[in-house]
Amino acid sequence: MSNRLKGVDHVGIVVRDLNESAAWYEQHLGFKRLYEYGFPGVKALFIANGDIRLELFETEGASPMAPERTAPSTNLKIGGINHVALAVDDLDAAIRELKAGGVEVASEPREVPDGHGDRFAFIHDNEGMLVELFENGPGHG
Repeated sequence: MSNRLKGVDHVGIVVRDLNESAAWYEQHLGFKRLYEYGFPGVKALFIANGDIRLELFETEGASPMAPERTAPSTNLKIGGINHVALAVDDLDAAIRELKAGGVEVASEPREVPDGHGDRFAFIHDNEGMLVELFENGPGHG
């Protein structure tokens, strides 16, 4: 089966307010709405930026995100998918632009230990979820 995989198709994210979250991703990260659908108790929306697709879910009775999920250090202590990482070509410029737009930075840019110059930073989306911005270093391969 491993030779049949082509890549990651999308990442699903549960949100409190579908339209508010979609607007945040549109405004700050350049995503566009693709299509909306639903089933009993659930509204869902696909958004995309190029080949990057996210599926947002607004679900009746969903639990709010645990506060421990909002900090990189405590998020690492919870099982399951930890964060979404988005590749950028200039991490410092991306962080400056996001800060100017009012986006909260959870972790300033730094190098990945032994990562051949790869660098990363974390921001919070409108609901406090961690989103990593990742810049490949010159030794990435």
